[in-house]
Amino acid sequence: MAGRRVLIVDDEEGFRDGVADLLQMEGYTVSVARDAVEAVRVLPVFRPEVILLDLRMPNLDGEGFLRGMSGLPASRGVPVVLISAKEDLAQIASRTGAAGYLSKPFEAPQLLSLLEKVLPEPRTRRR
Repeated sequence: MAGRRVLIVDDEEGFRDGVADLLQMEGYTVSVARDAVEAVRVLPVFRPEVILLDLRMPNLDGEGFLRGMSGLPASRGVPVVLISAKEDLAQIASRTGAAGYLSKPFEAPQLLSLLEKVLPEPRTRRR
């Protein structure tokens, strides 16, 4: 998965940095945003291949971000994985069209396995 781009959107600094460190050790290229408002600014510059999105955040929550994401050209076709401790996470993922979800807390292998499933196939360059 060398170089695959993951955007982590979570207001909990310790969690966000821990996941970023894990993914970087696994060869992913990672960018982080502390809330959905910052994520909107990062999207067109970083152009992630998948977004890990917390639902409970200040300013704009994860569901609000998902609703607004459809109007952002940089987010078209980008799978979103919801990450939260909310009990109804599966229903929220289904309702919002998220590619997957993980309940906090989770183990590293769960995250890595889910990323493998939801990441689109890398595009090959034409010669």
